[in-house]
Amino acid sequence: MNHRITVPQVARNMGVTLDKKTAWSVGSEMASIYYREFGEQPPKDNRPKTNGAGSHCFALYPSSWEVKIKNIIESHVEHGRNQHDLFDGNVDDRSGP
Repeated sequence: MNHRITVPQVARNMGVTLDKKTAWSVGSEMASIYYREFGEQPPKDNRPKTNGAGSHCFALYPSSWEVKIKNIIESHVEHGRNQHDLFDGNVDDRSGP
């Protein structure tokens, strides 16, 4: 199996910047999906950090999983937007008079 892509690569290709919390959440979900399918954690590789000096251990996924990773990123980003909408004060106050 050819493991070549990472979650940060897919996010960059989408034009999405993931904050640390969302990146960890997406990564955790992807690792769980990989484990369910293959019975082991995804292989990892030290690669340059995307937002700073040094390197970081990134999980590698089959290139054929790009759409799967995109869908997970989109669901997490959309969930984050919905959560902000609940608390940003831009919702109607329907609590009554």
